[in-house]
Parts: sequence; structure tokens; C-alpha cells
Amino acid sequence: MKDLRMNNPLVHLPPAVGASLMLLVGLAVPAAAATAPASQRPPVVPAPLAYDPSAYELSPQFQHDNLPWKFDDLQKSILARAAVEKQRRELDVHYYRIGYTIAYPLPLSQRPTRAQLPAGILQMTYPWLTWMSWDLEERWRILETAWRRFGDREAGALLQRELAALDGWDHFYELNDQVSLVTSHLAASLALALSDASGWAPDSLRRARAAAESLIERDVWPWFEKTWDIQQWTPQELRNIPLIALARGAELARVIHSPRQEALDQRLRAALQAWRQFRLSESPHTEGVAYDGYLMDSLTGWLARLPDRAGLLQENRKALRTLATHAMDLTLPGRADLQAPLGDVEPEMTHWATVLMRLAPWYEWNDAGWLLRRIPLNRLRAEAWRLALDTQDFLERKSALPLAGLREHPNAVTLRTGWSRDDLLAVIGFSRGKMGHLHPDVGQMTLGWQGRFWITDPGYQQYRPGEERDYTLGLQAHNAPVVNGVKQTHHAGQLLLLQTNRLGWLQARMDLSRCFTNLAAGTSVEREVWLIQDGGRAVAVRDTFSALGRNAEVTTSWQGGTHLAWAFREGWARLSNGKQALWVGTCPGTIDAKCLDRHPGSRGPLTLVHRQTLPDGTGCHWWILWCDPAAGWKTPSLAADGRRLKLQTPGDQAVSWQIE
Repeated sequence: MKDLRMNNPLVHLPPAVGASLMLLVGLAVPAAAATAPASQRPPVVPAPLAYDPSAYELSPQFQHDNLPWKFDDLQKSILARAAVEKQRRELDVHYYRIGYTIAYPLPLSQRPTRAQLPAGILQMTYPWLTWMSWDLEERWRILETAWRRFGDREAGALLQRELAALDGWDHFYELNDQVSLVTSHLAASLALALSDASGWAPDSLRRARAAAESLIERDVWPWFEKTWDIQQWTPQELRNIPLIALARGAELARVIHSPRQEALDQRLRAALQAWRQFRLSESPHTEGVAYDGYLMDSLTGWLARLPDRAGLLQENRKALRTLATHAMDLTLPGRADLQAPLGDVEPEMTHWATVLMRLAPWYEWNDAGWLLRRIPLNRLRAEAWRLALDTQDFLERKSALPLAGLREHPNAVTLRTGWSRDDLLAVIGFSRGKMGHLHPDVGQMTLGWQGRFWITDPGYQQYRPGEERDYTLGLQAHNAPVVNGVKQTHHAGQLLLLQTNRLGWLQARMDLSRCFTNLAAGTSVEREVWLIQDGGRAVAVRDTFSALGRNAEVTTSWQGGTHLAWAFREGWARLSNGKQALWVGTCPGTIDAKCLDRHPGSRGPLTLVHRQTLPDGTGCHWWILWCDPAAGWKTPSLAADGRRLKLQTPGDQAVSWQIE
């Protein structure tokens, strides 16, 4: 039978974030089902992706040629997704971080209880309702768009029915009986739907408004009075969970004309001002791109409804531009939807793209518009689809290619040659804040090329104790040097140099010394990175140590991307995808097969572990990562003379580089 997936508009289906971004497999349906009325067809149940950063790099339905998507495809995607949502009889939520799938009835007329859900992680009250509400919001935004933009009354009726059912909830709380992200997502969904009362069935409108008023009066307002009397703002007051709840509560209060609106808005304006100040400080506030995007999706959603939006946009222009540049610069060359896996990055969370979809037309940022059109439609959230319909004129203009080069960001330094698959991106961890989603990973280097992160990072942290938590946060989690069995514990790196040198190479140098606990006074640990872009593509890394003590041991652990094939030749490691290869070499010393390890907690990547002893505690160590576009088998050659290194590539087109 012909595979119906080839021309099926469902390949544009963007699965709800809480259900992961799912593999669109099994979409071929029997011919009789394909010709049956939509209401009689069986619902499509796609399978979830593995929770591993490389899963999204390899999944064929997300691959693309970096060409901009078309608005005809956007319309087909919305209608196809709405057709799937209209067939659902239950909501299956895939809790990708811990590997559970839980079903909920539709409509959900009562708040789920602890007795109806497993423990998840024994050491905490697992936020089951957060991921459930992510999926509900995604579903409801699709139904709302199909109803309001394309006249789908069946979608509108379903939306009204399910939002009206919320008036049966006792509270809009998480299972710990606290205002949380479930409160936020339900508030955002009600705000969107109730912002236009036309076309509603009177009883459904009454019940949905009653639910909205209860959410504000019964839950948000008592929590607000207890929580938000802040006299001195600190970055900790800007944690994403409470601030998202405040923003979405304020947005809903404005829509329903609640008497609490003014107080909520006033406190949120103060929070936005504090965020701007901390974002532009010497230690810029961030929780990483994924969680910054999650937070600012809510804040910009609230901002969009304010009558004085223009003034606030002007005040916050510089800070919001750092947010946009941060998100754009950390994307993988050739894959605009994927972020470098630093800290707790979660490729399932593309809220940052939704934020760009608001900011780009507000500020006329054409480089952001260029990037947005190259994010695969099935990686954008439903709200980004709706916003794209509103900003079609802007997105279809001649846009500007974002600038490459090197830049400092709140938790990283980026060295980039461009935006195509052939370009090279080196992202160096430079975490300076103390927010929970950031890892102490100054100097951690990830390398993106040919639509893959060849040198990667776990990209998340497991909360359940055990081997996987050790893998995500332990001694082998990052490739910054580990000294005498001690990894970094402090976010205290210093950026010493960021320049394009006389050869046109991009260069960054960092001091890692203060990131370690119990290093003696006068001890020095530095990492320097060059991105070499003349006559080929390579990254050189030099780690320099002084005063570490006699026979100090330095361990370096490099994570290779999942499903890349490893080989070992003449002291080098070789990673290959069958078409291109990355050679990893070191000096002094060599690399052999005994260095390769699979950490028992890994969900995918293998780890290259190298140990070096410094007899007098002083010295430097070189790492070379050479991109071989021909996937050859001849090794490069290295020669080191102290702090200088000579690299020569093999073959007829050999290139020789000297680094010092």
C-alpha cells in the first residue's frame, strides 16, 4: 500500500510540549479510514521521541533544507492538527523526563488527585499537572485558532465545552496544593478564549467565566497577597514558576475585568523592571535559553495586552534584544529549532521561538524573522502559529541573515562561522548566575556542524537520585577539566579574552580557577578556544594549569553525539555519521579505544575519558577537533612546543595551522 505519510499534511503536526515532540510514525491509515468522514476516523496516536538531545537532530520529520516555510503549509498544518484534536477522546500526556505516559479524560471536569497518579519521583511531589496543562493549553490554542481563523465550529464547540468544564475544579493548583504552572497554563488558556465572547454558547460562556473568576479569587489572589510583598528584588524573586503564574494571572484578570487587575499589573511591572536591571548587570540574569523563553512567553503574552505596551517596549528594548540574540546565536547551524545543550535546555521547550514571534515584528528585527521562517513548522508551538498568521506581512518581507562571529551571552560564549549546515558553531559554557537550571560548567564546549552536535552535553538534569543524575551533573557530565577528582561547584568564571585574531580566527579565553572548591591560593586553571576557519574547519582547545600541586591529575570527558560511530586510529579518536567525520586529538599524549566509556546513566551519548598527570602541577594540554567533510581515514598530525601547536590535515588539500 502507498505510504500516506509522503504527502500527508499531518507531517506538520506540532505535538504538545508536555507530550514531547513526537515521532510522526504510523500515520499511514487504512484506505477506508482515510476516506471516511473526519468524525469517524480513528485518532492518530504518534509515538514519543526518546529523551535525549540527539533525538531531535536525527528524527527525519524534523530535517529540512533551511528554506523558509510557506504560509500555505502553515494553514494546512493548523487544519490538520485541529482534525487530530477533534478526534481525541482522552489526553495522553507523555512525561518525557521520567518516562511515564498518563491518560486523562476529555473534558477534564475535576482536578486530578494524588490517588489517581503514581509517585513519579519518591523524593518530591512530582508536578504531574504541569505537563498535563501544557498539553491542554496546546490543544485549546489549536482549537481556538481553527475556530476563530478558519470558522471551524466543531473546534469552537469542543473548546467551549472543555473550558466550561473547569468550573468543576475545586482549585487550580498543583498536587502540592500550591499555585504553580498548572495555574498559569489554565489562566492563559482562559484568557485567550474569553478575550472574544462572540460565538460562545451562553451557558458555556457563563461557566468558563466562573472558572476564570474562581481561578483569580480563590487561588491567585490569596497566593499573591502572601507571596508578592517584595521589598528588595533579587534574581531569586524572578524564578520562572512564580513569575509565570503572576504574569498569566494578570493577563486573565485584565481579560475578565477583575478588580485585582491593577494590583497584579503593578507588581508585574516592578518585576519586569527588576528583570531588566538584572539582565543588563555584570552578571546577567538567566535560567538558560529554554527557561528564559518559558518565562518570557508569559511576560510578553501579558505585555501584548497592555495599552501602554509601546512605552514598556522602548524601556526594555536593550534587555529583550539580549534575549533574542541569546536564543538565535545558540541554535545549531542548519537546524534553527535546536539549542546548544547547555544546562537544562530541553529541546521539547521551544517557547523561545514564540517569544521571538512576538518581539520580531514589535521591534522590526529582520534577523529574527529570517530565523523564524526556518524553524520547521512542526517544531513551533500552537501560539507561534497563531502569531505567525497575525504577522504574515512582516515574516514575508526580505529578511536579514543574522550576523555570525563571536559573542558573549548570559551563560555562554558563541563562536560561529554562519547558519548553514556546512558552518561550524562552538558554544562555550559561561554560567555566572546561581539559578537552578544552570550547571557549573564554565569552559564546557559543544560543537555543532552538519545538523548535529558532535560534541555534546547531557542537556538536562535528572532529579531522581541514582546513576542518571550522576551522569547529568557528575564528574563526567562536562568536558571542562576536573582537577584531582574535583569538578566545578561555583558559577565564578572570568572571560579574559574575546576577539577575532590577526588570522581571522575566533578566539575566547576563560579563567576557571574560582569555579573549583578547595584549590590553593595562586592556583590557575584556564581554557582557551580557537575556531579556525581558513582552509577548513577546526576547533583548538588549550587548557593551562599552574600550581595544582605535585602529581596533580586532570580528567577531561568529551560527550559524543548519540549514534555517531567511534573509531580509533594512530592516537586519534574519529566520530562519523557515514558522510562526514570529526577527528579528536590531544597533545601531549594520545587517545585510544580504552578511553571510550558508556556512563551507566547515559540515555545515549558515549564518553571519551582522558586522564593526565602533571608531575609538578603545571603545564598545558591541547585538544584538536578537526572537521573532515570527506569522512576520510587518514589522521591529521600534531606537534606541540609548549604553548604552541602545529596541526597539519591529511590528503591532497592539506592545510597547516600553527596556534600559539
